[in-house]
Formats: sequence, structure tokens, C-alpha cells
Amino acid sequence: MRSLVFILLALPASAAAPLVGSVVRSKQYVIHRGANKEEELIGDVRYEAAGTRMTSDWALFKHADRTWRAKGSVFLRRETEDGTVFTARGQKAGHNEESMLGFLEPAPGGRVPFSRAPAGLLEPDQGECGRVSWNGESRVTLSEGARVWGPRLEFASDEAVYEKPSGRLTLGGGRPVLRKLEGEWTTALKADEIVATEMPKRVSAHGRVKGWMIFKDRDKLKELGK
Repeated sequence: MRSLVFILLALPASAAAPLVGSVVRSKQYVIHRGANKEEELIGDVRYEAAGTRMTSDWALFKHADRTWRAKGSVFLRRETEDGTVFTARGQKAGHNEESMLGFLEPAPGGRVPFSRAPAGLLEPDQGECGRVSWNGESRVTLSEGARVWGPRLEFASDEAVYEKPSGRLTLGGGRPVLRKLEGEWTTALKADEIVATEMPKRVSAHGRVKGWMIFKDRDKLKELGK
């Protein structure tokens, strides 16, 4: 999952106008003036621009600290330049335009479901966690119990941290488990910490490691053993 950014600007009910390259619609629009100006959107809030779409029942933008808040049936969708589509659902979300820090949380007692669909007709990966937080598009954290399943990869851990610049996924807490299901080699591991990287494709495990690894090409396995 990459950052699902709310660069939202409010509009009157059913009206639409370009503001800083984005458009938002809602049934009701209220400006709270004064020392700390706020813009409130109420009912069927919809935002769509630059590959990002967000819907919710309510949203509020605070000018003083440049923060957004959204509540009620929050849905986020982000399509990247390579055609990969990320989606997530929750009950409450927030984003700071200056720090680029944000979060998505479920209703009390619930979970945040999300998906990642690669470009083309490939089957999507599914997942859930107790909370999603991000720092721009550089770092995404799945916390309070993260689980992902799909045709390429499966894992479960207390926390999962993805760092985009390095393509690094770190699983920690609660003896995480990971299964790699495609490629020249497959593996299933349980350890105190598991780290997977995209380039090169590598999985490393640390502390009380248990599991197995299977190579499709036995000649390559022999080369690695030399």
C-alpha cells in the first residue's frame, strides 16, 4: 500500500470548481470563520483527482495546522503510474498537508480491509489490520495485527512496515509468519523478525527461525551452496 493523500478543498453542495487542481463535492458545505478558519463538508463527500479518490460521510479541513479529518464510511483508492491500484476502507481518517503524516482507522472493534491489484488482469492481494498510518509515499505502517493473503505473498504479524525508497518490508512482533508463493524459489518462515526486499528479491529472518525453502531449479541451489 502507498500513501492515500487527501489534498482536498471544499465546495458548496452539488457545485464543482477547480481549486489547486482538485475538485470535491458534498451535499452541504460550511465555512467556520474566525481566528482559526475551518471548512466542513457534510454528506456524500467525494474527492477525485490525480489518481486518488476518497469518499466519506463527513470531512473537515483546519487552515491553522493544514490538517484534514474524515469520518463515516471512509473509502480510499489510489492508482499509481504503473497501473497498480490500492484500496482501503475505514471509519476515520486524517492527513496533515505539511508533515504528510496520515492515518486510517476502523470503527471500534473493527478492522481496516485493503487490497493491492497489480496492473493487468492479475489477481489482487487482500489484507486487513487494526490501523494504517503513512508518511507521505515513503513509509506505510500496518499496525495492531496485520495480515495479507494473495497469489504472490502471505504474511501475518503484529506490525508491518513498508519503506518505498528501499522497497523494504519489515514484519515484527508476535513471531511473524511469511510465505512466498511465486518465483524461482518459495519459502515459509516464522521468526522474531522477517525482512523482505524487492530489489534484489530477498527474504531474511532473525531470531528463533523455523521454516523451509524450495528451489525450482536445483542447479541454482547447488551454485548457492558453493
